[in-house]
Amino acid sequence: MKILKKLSFFAVSGLMLMQMFPVSAYAESSDFRYTLKPDGTAEISCINTQIETAEIPSEIDGHKITALAENCFADCTQLREVQIPETLTEIGSYAFYNCSALEELQIPAGVTTIASYAFEATPDMILFSVDENNPAYQSPDGVLYTKSGYTLVKYPESKPDTSYQISDSCQEIADWAFIGAQYLEQIDLNHVQKIGEDAFCWCIGLKNITIPDGVEELKGAVFSYCENLGQVTLPASVKSIGNRCFYSCTNLKTVNLSEGLIKIGEYAFCHCTALKELAIPKSLTGINIDCMGYYYDEEKNTYLLQDDFKLYVYKNSAAWKYAVTNQIEYEYIQTGTIYYILIAAVIIIIIILIIAILKVLRNRRAES
Repeated sequence: MKILKKLSFFAVSGLMLMQMFPVSAYAESSDFRYTLKPDGTAEISCINTQIETAEIPSEIDGHKITALAENCFADCTQLREVQIPETLTEIGSYAFYNCSALEELQIPAGVTTIASYAFEATPDMILFSVDENNPAYQSPDGVLYTKSGYTLVKYPESKPDTSYQISDSCQEIADWAFIGAQYLEQIDLNHVQKIGEDAFCWCIGLKNITIPDGVEELKGAVFSYCENLGQVTLPASVKSIGNRCFYSCTNLKTVNLSEGLIKIGEYAFCHCTALKELAIPKSLTGINIDCMGYYYDEEKNTYLLQDDFKLYVYKNSAAWKYAVTNQIEYEYIQTGTIYYILIAAVIIIIIILIIAILKVLRNRRAES
């Protein structure tokens, strides 16, 4: 009896350890290895980075495959086609990272979880195709959205359209959603209220952008390296512009910054060599290092002051201090009081002229 009790104890302990520490196993001749999950199902990783077509099995060694592990197909640069089984429920983060030959992905009905950055660096991706019975995701016009349409998850980097209008129901753009969308020139953000980190980075064809009213923050390098971006319209609702937000937007000429803006992150407008002037609102209190007025000199491998750049600032404001500290040319913005005094003076002059004209007319009538 004591021996049986000990064996039972070790058996139970072994099961508990398996749940705490998943077991890995794979055959050398296989393209995949798997890791057991606590529920007895398995997640897989590809061990052949030269794989060209992948038919993911529905089970291995009797274990149902339910997940693609983090970095599952990362750096499989020859991968052109993937067949995902109906058993799959989860796609891990960076699962298809740098799958540079992958053009299309069909997502079955069972996939209800797609982790962040699952499809990053897929420059040949043309479209996503989600099973219409999938309860979590949809793919109108080949673009990956959540089922409700609330979040745009991923826009295919090689989708050939030059213009795109975001769905009426979409309120949020996920992190990195449009990164590297090479053909996109115009985009209507429609009713979007949240824009994810680095969302439009490397959209080299994008020419102008209007941020919808209600968006409060541009996170990180949202539009960095958008080299053809010429004009940006920001609503008064924007309070924060992230680090490197417009970094190296070398064609950017016009940006309007509204009263209510509180923070501009470091290098936000750095290396925007076509941007010659910028008016800074009085509300700005946070202004970070080299955020504007500098460009990167490749020969000297350093940031240098742009000698043809000018700031319009309020006296004693954070922007004024930034201009003085960095020896940037600046000009004061006239305050509201002076503006209204000038308007009042013009009105008074007009009234005096009207009165004088009326007097002349009266005198002529009296003489006649």
